[in-house]
Amino acid sequence: MISIDLTSRVKAEAAGLGFTLCGISGPLKSGRSDFFDWWVDQGFGAGMFFLKRQKARRRDLDSILAGAKSVVVCAVRFPGVPNPAPPPASPHGKVARYVQAEDYHRGILPKLEELARKIDALAGTTESKAYVDTGAINERAYGAQSGIGWVGKNALLINPEEGSWFWIGEVVTRAELVPDGPMTDHCGKCRRCLDACPTGAILEDLRAIDSRKCLAYWNIEHRGPIPLEFHKPMGDWLVGCDICQEVCPWNAHSVKRGRAEVGAPQPGYVPFAAFEKISDDEFRAQYRGSALSRPKLEGLRRNIAILSGNRMGEPEE
Repeated sequence: MISIDLTSRVKAEAAGLGFTLCGISGPLKSGRSDFFDWWVDQGFGAGMFFLKRQKARRRDLDSILAGAKSVVVCAVRFPGVPNPAPPPASPHGKVARYVQAEDYHRGILPKLEELARKIDALAGTTESKAYVDTGAINERAYGAQSGIGWVGKNALLINPEEGSWFWIGEVVTRAELVPDGPMTDHCGKCRRCLDACPTGAILEDLRAIDSRKCLAYWNIEHRGPIPLEFHKPMGDWLVGCDICQEVCPWNAHSVKRGRAEVGAPQPGYVPFAAFEKISDDEFRAQYRGSALSRPKLEGLRRNIAILSGNRMGEPEE
């Protein structure tokens, strides 16, 4: 039997563990799964071929946990920077907000695992599973279905109090919890993210991204040379890209609402010199646990060469 009291207690436990938002979803409606399958089949995942291998598991919650009834979606806000430091005087690149903190997978997963244990203790269930951008689970779709935000035109979850500056993770459980309804879309006729994207990576009217054009795909996930057509659009983005979030009015509104006391997160700035003489072993030791390690040292040096060419007004071949 679905329990309102149990659901309230689960949400209270999530808040006690420091989660900013918490919503409950049942299994995905077929339309959301169908869209993901179509998106992958169109090649919009670029070189992330693991997405195609995960299609079947992403469709069926039972393939993640047999007998699963609910998905508890939790969010943690990006830290604010009340007095951001100015960019360094030496040559440097910008780093996306989510990259600056310790790898969020490591920071959030232990809290979700603790929540999973608490849910099992409260509900008398077993084997609740925690996920943070790991495994075959369609996080954004569950986030939207759980009501913690709507999918904006920039394909990111947007919450009216928090904007889009938050990480999400989930607990898949056999507990029967009361699902929350989806949130109303509040993008309206705004198209600032669409107009600001330097590569046209946002798929208008689809609330999705063509990774083959996304700067964050190229300067983080891609291995090997980056096509010349993306060099100039990279501007000074060394790792990731926040342009579509920087221009979103809801991120400005959130500073007046949910983030009023913590302020807006700021991009980071990393001097190019930090990666000039460092060895692979030193890099791995220094950046272990940091999202900066994801492009690897070779990728960062590739990106630096492109950004240096942009500073000189010359493309880096």
